[in-house]
Amino acid sequence: MKTLAHNQSHTPSAAHTIAGTPAVLLHPLGWPLLLVLILSILAGALAYQSPPQGAVTVGWLGDQLFLNTSAGLGGEAVQQGAFYPDDLTPDSPTTRSRWTRQQATLVLPNLGSGSDLELTMLVQGWPADVLDPPARGVVEADDGTVQPVVVVQVDGQVLERFTPTSSWQTFSIPIPASARRNADLTLQLIVTATFEATERGPDPRPKGVRLAQINVTAPPGDPLTPQPPAWQAVGLLTVAVVLWYVLLIRVTASYPLSFLLTALAAGAAATGLALARIWMGATLQVIIGVLLVALVVAWSGPLLGFVRQLLHRYVHGHALTYALVGVAFAWLGTVVAQQVQRWRVQQPDFSIVHNLFPDSLLIGLLLVGLLALALVLGREGLPRIADGIVDFIGGPRSALLLLVVLGGLWLGYEIIVISALPYVGHADYADNAVVARNLAAGRGWVVDYVTQFYKIYPTTTRPQETWPLLQPVWIAPFIALFGPQAWAAKIPNIIFNALLLLLLYRIGARLWDRRVGLLAALLTLTNHLFFTLTIYTTSDLPFVVFSTAAIYFLYRYVTTAAADAEQRGKVPPLAYLAGSGVFTGLMMLQKPSGAMIALGMGIWLLISVFNWRALTAPEHRLSTTWHSLRRVVLLAGVWTAIALVVLSPYLARNVALFGKPVYSTESYDAWVLGYRGDSGEAWHDIYRVYTPELGGPGLPDRSWILRWGFDYTYAKFRTQVQALREYLVPAWSGLPAALAGEDGYLPLLSRNEEKNLLTPAGIWLAWIGMVAALRSRWRLLSLLLLAFAPYTVFLLTYWRTNEERYFLMVMPWLYLLAAWMIWAGYDRLSAIGQRRWSPLALILVGVVGTAIVQPSWGPIATKVQVEPQQWSPDVQAYRWIEENVPPATVIMTRNPWQLNWHTERPAVMIPNTADKGLLFGLARHYEAEYLVFETLQRIKGDGARTLAPLIGAADAQVGDVIDGFEVVYASPTPDNRVLIYRFPDSFVETAE
Repeated sequence: MKTLAHNQSHTPSAAHTIAGTPAVLLHPLGWPLLLVLILSILAGALAYQSPPQGAVTVGWLGDQLFLNTSAGLGGEAVQQGAFYPDDLTPDSPTTRSRWTRQQATLVLPNLGSGSDLELTMLVQGWPADVLDPPARGVVEADDGTVQPVVVVQVDGQVLERFTPTSSWQTFSIPIPASARRNADLTLQLIVTATFEATERGPDPRPKGVRLAQINVTAPPGDPLTPQPPAWQAVGLLTVAVVLWYVLLIRVTASYPLSFLLTALAAGAAATGLALARIWMGATLQVIIGVLLVALVVAWSGPLLGFVRQLLHRYVHGHALTYALVGVAFAWLGTVVAQQVQRWRVQQPDFSIVHNLFPDSLLIGLLLVGLLALALVLGREGLPRIADGIVDFIGGPRSALLLLVVLGGLWLGYEIIVISALPYVGHADYADNAVVARNLAAGRGWVVDYVTQFYKIYPTTTRPQETWPLLQPVWIAPFIALFGPQAWAAKIPNIIFNALLLLLLYRIGARLWDRRVGLLAALLTLTNHLFFTLTIYTTSDLPFVVFSTAAIYFLYRYVTTAAADAEQRGKVPPLAYLAGSGVFTGLMMLQKPSGAMIALGMGIWLLISVFNWRALTAPEHRLSTTWHSLRRVVLLAGVWTAIALVVLSPYLARNVALFGKPVYSTESYDAWVLGYRGDSGEAWHDIYRVYTPELGGPGLPDRSWILRWGFDYTYAKFRTQVQALREYLVPAWSGLPAALAGEDGYLPLLSRNEEKNLLTPAGIWLAWIGMVAALRSRWRLLSLLLLAFAPYTVFLLTYWRTNEERYFLMVMPWLYLLAAWMIWAGYDRLSAIGQRRWSPLALILVGVVGTAIVQPSWGPIATKVQVEPQQWSPDVQAYRWIEENVPPATVIMTRNPWQLNWHTERPAVMIPNTADKGLLFGLARHYEAEYLVFETLQRIKGDGARTLAPLIGAADAQVGDVIDGFEVVYASPTPDNRVLIYRFPDSFVETAE
């Protein structure tokens, strides 16, 4: 669709406007731009004639423009003068503050250096209950507490010393102009001593003083005396104003209006420098970054048009063909050179020929036969063979035959693997199997264990309230047929694998050709992440199937709705819409987070179905627009209604049990996980006792962001962005430092190619496919981007992205794009020289396909060979419990889900608490009689420290008594031992 600016450039008035033409980039370099430059420089210089003033509230948003922060305890943070993360400080006048280390540095950029200043700081010293204060570097303060001395340096010169108190105080420090070295004011606080612990608890951070606010003012001076501007700030202001001017030219398409608005913006920016210099001087670079992004967005239409023109030239010209030939020869030359280098460096070892005999003889005969075949057939016969192979791969029947045979072999291998694995997985994986077993027994969606402490339940039996409800429905029939066996719970995985195989083949064959569908389907299923989904009872595999089908059916509806259904196919377009609605409902029922994908799909549907041409048509009528709008609302309403009908059982159950349509304890986990990092100890925060009934802090909600602080919140968000980048963005390493960072990676790209979901080769091909889709599959690309954008934002801001399975539903589409590029490359290479390059093209297809698949072999081998050994001690211990512990006995463990699946005994989570009495109280409430420490998912945090004597008894034997707990089971292995204790008979009295 052409832009409005493009249409304007073809009207008679285009000579007086500047939208959409290349002249836009040249014309402003004349008098208007010169006036803008002069105006910006004058405005910036005049702004510095006003005395500087402003305040920074430390611990609130934006203070990191002036200081560095770090939660680490290393010496590097001390040398940098970094502050600790911000704290909620109720007794502070600003309600937030930061602790310093032994030294702290603040920089007020672009403040100016021509006048005297008055610096005011709001500071609090050590609390009165400090434990073990240091003997040196401290004095007695006015309030009788032990305090350090704070030395204040400005631009490297010592200007003041003061002693804080345990309460908040304001300290004022005059800064003469003669002490300044440049326009930036650098403030250093050097504390003569630090402390760690108080009577309220341990804190390993060496802390200096608290800082809540700094304020800078200037005494009145001679208004006729000129002040030197901060020329760096003036330059930044000029750049920002010029960028603003260019942006306005693009948006308004009018030079006079752009110049007027630019003059107003320059005046506003100069006023900001005059009245709020601290903040304006620090945010100029941020403003420039925002304007650059806005310019890219504003010029996205012409930029995308330019990319499409390039793609058109590549497709219809010879440039891409020659480039592919060059890349192919470069690749072959690199491989040969590497092998020659290895042969020269390493001593040739021919013993492998002897060791592999007679296989080596057969391999040699095969290679000789292939060489003889190449010599006999020559340059005409080999291309015919290559083309015949490709025709067989893409044939109507042969492609389906290959899909069935190769896919069947892989599914058969997975069946063999899952039949030998005696476990179903951890946490939600095991929970799905447990709920399915209870469904098959007629008990409903209930579980017999307590995993968290957001509330206290009467018993261990409760409604399942954490994870989605549909996966157990798929498992329950097979458990009813074959019993509660691990392999029976995984049969739905094989079925959904087969469905995904057929679905991807259908999508690829319909949108491209059968070769693409076949290759994409096989690449997807052989990925190690999808293999992992198969050997565990997770909800993600059906979620991938439903989301892929929902998106495809919606795309098919929109692309066929404008044509006659009888001419386009046997399936009427409305059937596609209804099918998409059903699969969308199943997608949300499988995982409620799919509602974010549905939101993006709905937005795309509204945009795609609406008749935008009617708005710009010369005979535009309101009735036409109203008719189009009614049609859009009707179709979107039908699609939404179908999806909600499918989802309604889940909503009804939640309303009946929990009083709200959408409920999960993960709504509390979201405000806990990730805010203290991703360590195992931080993860165990969700197992703390939160219920106020037992003295907990209450249910976590979004207000907890203020408790964690802005630094920890930003750190969590940054971690999620980095994880997203590692999964979905290709890496480009080994570049010179001038082009890349110190680590050799290109900016904005992945820093770890091993984490790419599609492996390095696959993710690069997928991205190239996305670029190619701008020309020929732009509607599909827009649907995928809109569908997954709200979901990604949801994960970044609310939940988390740093787990690969949250993005598995994107992988089939990426594999389709990658397969499209692989076969497109084959077609272009084989077309050269009367198809004489077909053999090379086919070799490249095989090599690239292998490069995509091969990185999954190692993780799959680990799952098959190593992981069962890791599970073995736990499975043996569960077998002992099943044989020796009465059925109704409650067991306290770190893994209630899998313990209940393997033993059918009720269980309760070991709380993450340092209060031994609280731990015993919960055990007493739920009538726990045994305490289990498994080898997998070990207990960490305060709970581990509370039970350290029991956990650390590596040599304990059956019958030993430790802290009153009797050892009743110990794994018969030298390491990785599972220990099972019986609670002491008197543990109730002990707790009291």
